[in-house]
Amino acid sequence: MKKVLIFAAITCLSISAHAENYLIENVRIFNGVDARLLPGHVLVEDGIISKVSGNPIEAPQGTIILDGDNRVLTPGFIDLHVHLNAHVPSGQDDAHATVVGAVAADVARHFLDSGFTTIRDAGGTHPHFARAIELGTIYGPRVFPSGAVLSQTAGHGDSRHADQGHPGLQGGNPYSVADTHVIVDGIDQHLMAVRENLRFGATQIKIMGGGGVMSDYDPIYSLQPTPAEIRATVQAASDFGTYVLAHAYTSEAVRRLVDNGVKCIEHGLLIDDATAKYLKEKNIVISTQLVVFRELRNLPGITQTNLDKLDVVLKGQENLIGLIKKYDITTGFSTDLIGGMYPLLTREFTERALYWTPAEVLMQATSESAKIIRMSGRLNRHGNFGEIREGWVADILLINGNPLEDISVLRDPGNNLALIMKGGEIVKNRL
Repeated sequence: MKKVLIFAAITCLSISAHAENYLIENVRIFNGVDARLLPGHVLVEDGIISKVSGNPIEAPQGTIILDGDNRVLTPGFIDLHVHLNAHVPSGQDDAHATVVGAVAADVARHFLDSGFTTIRDAGGTHPHFARAIELGTIYGPRVFPSGAVLSQTAGHGDSRHADQGHPGLQGGNPYSVADTHVIVDGIDQHLMAVRENLRFGATQIKIMGGGGVMSDYDPIYSLQPTPAEIRATVQAASDFGTYVLAHAYTSEAVRRLVDNGVKCIEHGLLIDDATAKYLKEKNIVISTQLVVFRELRNLPGITQTNLDKLDVVLKGQENLIGLIKKYDITTGFSTDLIGGMYPLLTREFTERALYWTPAEVLMQATSESAKIIRMSGRLNRHGNFGEIREGWVADILLINGNPLEDISVLRDPGNNLALIMKGGEIVKNRL
């Protein structure tokens, strides 16, 4: 009986927490779009920002009043390239799915506690994990899952050991441990894998479209998969109203992907000027990252093969940033941290601020990333977020210090995030 009563009490507390309305007064608002702070007040009702005003707001009866004390209020942050299931320690690549999931839950907690209220999984996070967060079973940010990454045989997602046979040739399971990747060859297998991801609840699809650093069989210059396979993947995704994102570095790989319907390129460090201009003309996103490439060589277990390929792609990083700025290519904010590197998450803010203004970096991490996520169309069950705007989801941070002047305050979320609100629910309050 005691267990039943306790569960009922917890359930009631959870429901009431979601139902609370809040008036956040006396703040300086960064709305996610404009490079300035505006003094004002924000009213949150039923998880939605119902009013934003520079004048005092009369709170409805029962509203909880929060004094922002002139802190900076921003939208919750968004990371476009996350692998929650890629953080088991080196040497445990064959860990049981329960271990992988337990580690992923800790990673998810770190993201939300760092102010990231939404993440886009760039492959490997099962849609059921995203559902568990929605239901409150797991503490973490809102997840837009891609499900299992699609990789051809000997592609960047083929993570078999050298002595392992091919599952497709031996009647085995084409999925990796914990269903993070699936090996697919041919149009039919691509169609089936995409549709299976969508059946589970994926909101977009991820494919490996070229050689990668942390894989052993595929040279960086390799092209993956064939044009017909790419078209089949894009067709299956677009039939559900969503899009395909693809790992790729070189101009040749990127052009093949884009020519066959891919809308979002991950990384892209080795593209040339003509390809960058082409991507702008096609309105293609380049979701790229800084910290992970600068720290990968310190990852335990990295091989000489990996290091040699890392040296190749790292040389293109600053050139790519210059091209993104030159052609004003949409890029958003993403990290791609793996192998237990997630404590480096907030360093991405200061690394980007070496090339963009703090306001531009904050726009990348809020409204720009949200725009990219909305490419999933009606598979987005969560509404509009990423801006402080009336009628939008109340993902809100209150920050000690001014990140538009000193973005390094975001490196210490434990001390400098005074409030974290996700979907109108306060998950941290140190006001």
